[in-house]
Amino acid sequence: MGQETYRNGFELTFTFGLSAPLRWKKPRTIFVNSMSRSFPRGRAPGFHPAVFAVMQRAHWHRFQILTKRSARLREIATDLTWPPERLDGVSVEAERYLPRIA
Repeated sequence: MGQETYRNGFELTFTFGLSAPLRWKKPRTIFVNSMSRSFPRGRAPGFHPAVFAVMQRAHWHRFQILTKRSARLREIATDLTWPPERLDGVSVEAERYLPRIA
């Protein structure tokens, strides 16, 4: 994309650092993991809880969380402390990716 913030393409890159939202005093909407995967497998244990802990502490912001991996999110959702000020979404690129609910 020609921008420094996208230097690693879709690989996980901490552009501002995990604790940056705690330093931003003016409320804003923060798109968590824009241009990358929010809930990939293989992250270090504690990665997702650490991200969610920052969101919980930075309660004056609103966090937008979007994923294509609803099944993965379902696996780890109960291990996370969800911030009250958030926008959640699951994107689906084709009907074949919709989860089948019995």
